[in-house]
Amino acid sequence: MRRPIRSFIVITLSLVMVASAVIEAGAQTRRDRRARSREVIESLELFGKVYERVARSYVDEVDPRDLIETAIEGMLAELDPHTALLTAEIYDELMVSTQGEFGGLGIQITVRDDYPTVVSPIDDTPAFRLGIRGGDQIVEIEGESTQGWKQTDAVSKLRGTKGTAVSIGIRRPGQAQILPFTIVRDIIKIESVPHAFLIDEEAGVGYIRISNFARTTARELQDRIVELESQGMRSLILDLRFNPGGLLQAAKETSEIFLEKDDLIVYTKGRLAQQNMSYYATNRGGSKWTSRPLIVMINGSSASASEILAGAIQDHDVGLVLGQTSFGKGSVQTVFELNDTEALKLTTAKYYTPSGRSIHRDRSHEGEILAENGDDLEEAVDEEIDNREIFYTDAQREVFGGGGINPDLDIEPSLLSNFAVALERDATFFHYTNEFATHNPQPEPDFAITDAMVDEFWTLAQGREDLPGFFEDMEVEFTRELFDENRDYVEEGIRREISRRFWGSSASYRVSLERDGQVWEAVDLLRRAKSQAELFRLAEERRMQKLAEAKATKAEDKSAAN
Repeated sequence: MRRPIRSFIVITLSLVMVASAVIEAGAQTRRDRRARSREVIESLELFGKVYERVARSYVDEVDPRDLIETAIEGMLAELDPHTALLTAEIYDELMVSTQGEFGGLGIQITVRDDYPTVVSPIDDTPAFRLGIRGGDQIVEIEGESTQGWKQTDAVSKLRGTKGTAVSIGIRRPGQAQILPFTIVRDIIKIESVPHAFLIDEEAGVGYIRISNFARTTARELQDRIVELESQGMRSLILDLRFNPGGLLQAAKETSEIFLEKDDLIVYTKGRLAQQNMSYYATNRGGSKWTSRPLIVMINGSSASASEILAGAIQDHDVGLVLGQTSFGKGSVQTVFELNDTEALKLTTAKYYTPSGRSIHRDRSHEGEILAENGDDLEEAVDEEIDNREIFYTDAQREVFGGGGINPDLDIEPSLLSNFAVALERDATFFHYTNEFATHNPQPEPDFAITDAMVDEFWTLAQGREDLPGFFEDMEVEFTRELFDENRDYVEEGIRREISRRFWGSSASYRVSLERDGQVWEAVDLLRRAKSQAELFRLAEERRMQKLAEAKATKAEDKSAAN
């Protein structure tokens, strides 16, 4: 009996010690909380005293609201770039971009020649039905001149509640008088998946562009895939370049289209327990994508939800990621409403891809790297890349954490020449199309660019007041010889803008892809790959070839320098 009693005493003492430790830890936690509460109260008291003294005694009278907003902005600036106070205007824009619809007229506008100008009306909208055209200048809104307005100024006046009317004055190329329009606003739907087509019909290569992740993205994408499958699509390019992201839920739903049931899509970790979440594919099912060739395109402007989708597809070996390293926004923001018009967008968690990597890029020291390394910046970046943590996909392929999603195949983008940049900055193609549409009937969809059209464009370009200055800034002389050397680009630009004017943005977009080297690298791979496995094999061969070419070039440069 003694041994059990002794054991009982030992166990009891152990439990008492554990309980005491727990009680002490709890007491310490309560002390820490009380100390923190005192710090908060003291800090708020200090802020109140400073605010009151400035408001009352500063040499110039200050707006109390401006003081508070400036103080808030200063506080949030110390946190991270994605935490911000959302004013009424910014909050409204955020809601529009994520909800995918707004009340308005149905026009895409930009500022041209000091006035808001219609780029293109959106099909089946109030503006489209009333005959608003690309190139129309909006010179008046509700009787007020719009000269010198910013794009945001015009947008805020044109948007509004469905069923309300707005009066505008239009100056149309080729017509002297101002044309009055009164347009009744309607619900305008924003396409999250604006472009989808067979980019190579013979090979059955589909192309789909996702511009952002909104409430409707997954449904739009699924509809586009079904449409392309009915046209004979056998492989797909999913273009996420320049996609800034959007809703986490939209990224989750979109990923489910390509993943199999119960595949992990992404998980988040935050300071609070409710921020620790794991998201799995549920009932959408992407079993057909386990064999069908898929390429996801990303670049340095692909962020947030784009990186969730690309990371999930890469980690589960569902598709090949091609392009350039993504932005590296691996954090989650929650929007807290503060009042009827304002909100706080606050970073509350970080997200991780299925393999466990955080792709968040710390940008706080980029300036230091640049300052310290100067001409050796490329080597410093390479060294940083070499030191990244390695993770593994389902198929045990190496992927990296700590700096965006790295593509399986790195392809440099096609860059505009100085000649092209100058023409685009001056909107020369846009202005030429205005003249063309004024004096010519609508061409056939497969129209060809004639010598006469090129000469007309040259004459118009010579007369543009700002164009010579653009070329001078780049230390380039705008001559006919230079113009003729770039004729291919001139013809493409003319076709692009005429296509936009007469057949809409999708027709124009297809023309713009003709010189997109990254897209055609993807198309070439999919033309040759009959299966997912073959796609990965071809991409690895191409990657090794590019490494050998880069090594040979570096050796040649080093030899020439010596």
